[in-house]
Amino acid sequence: MNLFSSIADLGNYLLFSLLVGHIVLQFVPDSKKPTIQLPRPFLLICTLGIILFTFVPVFTLILLFEESVGFAAAAASVLMRFQIGQGWLFNTVFTIFLWLTLYLNRSKYLQAFWIVLMVITIGYSSHVSTQSFVVGLFSHTTHFLMVAIWVGVVLQVSWFSKDKEHWSEFLQWFSPLAVVCMINIFASGFVIMFTIEKPAEYVNGWATPYGRMLLFKHISIIPIIMFAFINGILARRAATVTKYDPRNWLKAESVILLLVFFFTAVMGTLSPPYEKVYTQLAPTAPTWVDWLLAKNLLVPIQIEFAPTFLSIILVITALLFLLLIFVSYKSMSPVFATVFGGCFILTLYLGLMFSCILYPII
Repeated sequence: MNLFSSIADLGNYLLFSLLVGHIVLQFVPDSKKPTIQLPRPFLLICTLGIILFTFVPVFTLILLFEESVGFAAAAASVLMRFQIGQGWLFNTVFTIFLWLTLYLNRSKYLQAFWIVLMVITIGYSSHVSTQSFVVGLFSHTTHFLMVAIWVGVVLQVSWFSKDKEHWSEFLQWFSPLAVVCMINIFASGFVIMFTIEKPAEYVNGWATPYGRMLLFKHISIIPIIMFAFINGILARRAATVTKYDPRNWLKAESVILLLVFFFTAVMGTLSPPYEKVYTQLAPTAPTWVDWLLAKNLLVPIQIEFAPTFLSIILVITALLFLLLIFVSYKSMSPVFATVFGGCFILTLYLGLMFSCILYPII
């Protein structure tokens, strides 16, 4: 069921971003953006898809209680007493209103109103909101909204634009917007992370699958910043170079952003560190495969850095992959840049893992 939950969360992030990007671009004059054609039936399907995808974790929780109290009682309890169930009910109502607004082609302000309410329900249903309601609700809502705005505009312009007209004008407003979104994402992300786990326990959290996915997510932010620099600063050459198509580089950035969505989606199916869920097996030293997959670990575990020759080589290789992204830009190869970005994420992760030593605390 975790696989379906991960797929549902990934789809949820993607659909929210597409809808938010569509609504944001309605507030931008045609003279300051490329021509974008997104069929209305596609938007309507995206809206209904959110109802389905957000129900998957609710259904998973219902099945968890079904054996003890029965399906009907479990469903009623989850929907009425749990924040995740209440959030889904409110989200469904707001989503239906958004669907009607899109179907009837009503005001962009009304569309923005409904989508913001939908984002708030996502924050209300989040892990961090159950830990600290006010701080969690505000931080997760802000985090989710800023990500959806940034990624949504990138997806819309890169995959659904019909030309690269007005690209300089587009960058004039989108580059500052992306910077504002990034600052808010970092700030709210730190609040979320430190609400769930103490800063001093960040590295020790790598002993859990949740901590590993969080590390993957944080590492993947680095190539995103590289692509953002390319698309926000270097891509201004589009105004003078005829054969250069900046949309291909935005597509490359969107692929790495989808990787972040994937890591976040997997995290949503795992137990956060504060729940203290570990796998306790025989007191034997884990193999490197066990270590990479967070298996065969004892409770509790202290992790310390002890770089080896292999780990140093891996980190240096990762930095070379990062440099190759800029080399790919000079040769106008966005596909290779995307591959190098993925290689950087995996190689740096392995370098950090092989730099760690586990000390079981008895």
